[in-house]
Parts: sequence; C-alpha cells; structure tokens
Amino acid sequence: MSLPPINVDPIVLAAQVARVMSRLHRMAYAQLAPDLTVVQVSPNFSAVINSPTHAEIVGQPIKNLLWEFVGATDTLVSVLRGELPSFKLEHVNREQADGSIVYYTFHISPLDEERPEIGLLLVVEDTTEYGRLQQKLVQDRNNLRLAQRQLARVNEELHQLNRLKSLFLSMAAHDMRTPLTAIDGMASLLLEIIEDEQDNPDPLQTEYLRLISAQAHRLNHLITDILDLDHIEQGKLEINPRWCDLVTVVREVVQAMHVLLQKQQLKLELLLPERLEAWVDPKRIWQIMYNLLGNAVKYTPKGGTVRIHLEKQGEETAVIQVQDTGKGMNEAQLARLFTLYYRTEEAKGSNTSGTGLGLFIVKHLIEAHNGQIKVKSQPNKGSTFTISIPIPPK
Repeated sequence: MSLPPINVDPIVLAAQVARVMSRLHRMAYAQLAPDLTVVQVSPNFSAVINSPTHAEIVGQPIKNLLWEFVGATDTLVSVLRGELPSFKLEHVNREQADGSIVYYTFHISPLDEERPEIGLLLVVEDTTEYGRLQQKLVQDRNNLRLAQRQLARVNEELHQLNRLKSLFLSMAAHDMRTPLTAIDGMASLLLEIIEDEQDNPDPLQTEYLRLISAQAHRLNHLITDILDLDHIEQGKLEINPRWCDLVTVVREVVQAMHVLLQKQQLKLELLLPERLEAWVDPKRIWQIMYNLLGNAVKYTPKGGTVRIHLEKQGEETAVIQVQDTGKGMNEAQLARLFTLYYRTEEAKGSNTSGTGLGLFIVKHLIEAHNGQIKVKSQPNKGSTFTISIPIPPK
C-alpha cells in the first residue's frame, strides 16, 4: 500500500493527513504466521469475512477465511522468501451478511522487510466506492456500445428510407414535369396563335393563357426546389458553370414574371449594363433570380416598386441587387431568413403562397458558386438582397 508524498505546506499537509486518516479508517489488518495462519487481527477484520467472533478467526489458514487466497499460496510463499516485495489483489467484491456487495483490496507485505520469513501483514482496504464506480463505468460502456449498435441500425434504416425518398422524388418529379411541360407549351402556342391571327385578341383569353403559363412555371419551379432540397440534404447539389451573359438571364426571369408584375401593378426598374459575362450555371442563376424576384413581387403591395441592379465591381465580382418597397423585416426575422422552412408570421397569416424552401436553396446555390448573399431590411421600408459572385479570369 502506498501513501502520497508528504508536503510541508501546513494547509496541504493537513489535507493529506485527513485523506490518510480517512483511508486508514477504511482498513482492517491481519498478521499471518509463516504457515499462513492468522495470528491476530484488528477488531474490524471480522466484518471482512463475516465472522462474528475473534476466536473463529485466529489460528485459521487465511485461505479458509478468504477464498481469494486459495490459489495464491505460492505467491504468498514467494513474499515470505523475499522473492517478491509485496502482493496485491485489487477490488475484490464480497457479499456481506446483509446481502450488500462491498469491494476490498488486499495488500500483502512482510512484517519486517529485513526478515520477511517471520510473517506477513495483510491489510484490507475498503474500496467499495471505487469498485462501484468501476462497475458503473463498465455498465455505462456496455450501455454505450448497445446504444451505438442501435444507432447504427437506425442510421442504416434512415439511409435506406432516404434513398427510397430520393427515388420517389425523382420518379414523381419526372411524372409531374411531363404534363406541366405540355400545359406550358400548349398555353404558349395558343397565345401565339391568338396574337398572330387576331387583330384584336380577347384580353381575357390572353390573360388566362399567360396565367396558365405562369402557374405552370411556378409548379415546375416548386418541383425543382423539392429536388434541390433532397440534393442539399445528401450533399449532392451540383452546378454546371459556363461563361454566360447575366443580363440575358435577368431579362428571361423578368419575362417569366411579367404576368405577376402586371397583376400586382408594380413598377419594375431595371438598371442593367449591356452585357456582363460570368462563370456561372445559367439555369441556377435563373432559379436564384426567380426566387428573389418572386418574393419581391409577393411581399410588395400594389403600386410599389421593384428594382433590379446588376453591375460589375472591379474585374472580379458580379453584383446583383433585388430591391423592393414591400413589408420589410425586423432583426429577428432577418436572423432566421435563410433557415429551412422559415416563413414570417405575416406571410403565414396572409394568403401569400410559399413553402419556406426558396431562400434556403438560394443561399446554397450562391455558395455553390463561391458567392455570398446579404440582405438589408426594415419593417415597412422594404428589403434589399445583394448577391456577390466572383468572376474568374478567362
């Protein structure tokens, strides 16, 4: 049994003495003769072996009192012969008379280190607290391993469900896009026929056909959002960049939103250069702009203004701004704006459609271009979304 080194500092020394006394209080001892029988014991030794009287202990072979030493005779003899300096059995659990389990550590050493053959000293230390902690640690480790195995099974099931979900979305998107493409194509064709063959086209027919085309675009866009969300969750969002003119993309988006802009009676201001080439995925930029312009149209009251400003900053950055005079947002709303499924309380309470996917996907698409998006907004003063996309040298 080893004790801590002595520290001469009075406070530290007092603490060490207290720890040693507490440790000694939990100890019992027995003196063993060279034949390994008990010569004498401390009063509390009887509690160790559940023996009520001193007489039943003295003279007994130690292996008869403590079964842990049945197979340790040769080791004890080696200590008597001086071949081993000491011997220790750690954290042995024993059942007490009341059925409780206690833990002991048995320390065996010579009575006299100079003459080990005269007998041995057995010191029994109560390590129940440590033993129970060790037992709990083992139990916790086993529980952790079990939980890890269960978690692995659940993860595998989730991965399988995710694969099935992705397969379903892919099949459903294909099945939905086919009729939507037909609807959009037929509406556009009818609109061209009416405008070409009639000197005075029926404005109601024209409006309906444009509305059909716009709604087909909107549903097609929603399908794209759902598929993109699935790709984002799987870490498989892809872009196919090439050199293209951002001005052309912006004008195409404006044309797609023409009906809704007119319906809301909004003033659209375009501040665009003649041409601005960038290394981007034009389909993804169209998707980004459709989302941002769509939000500006949805949340700007009739008679308001929507402004799109496109410029090149230096030689390395394309900057697109979408500004509106709509409801605006407070700081709390701005903090959550790009999180998945987030919609403001005002949007939920109104008849404004939305899924909460758009801006979440927009942010990921911009980051896929190594760009960034920022927003400034105040309640009742509108919002400004600013996109910055790096332009690599050709």
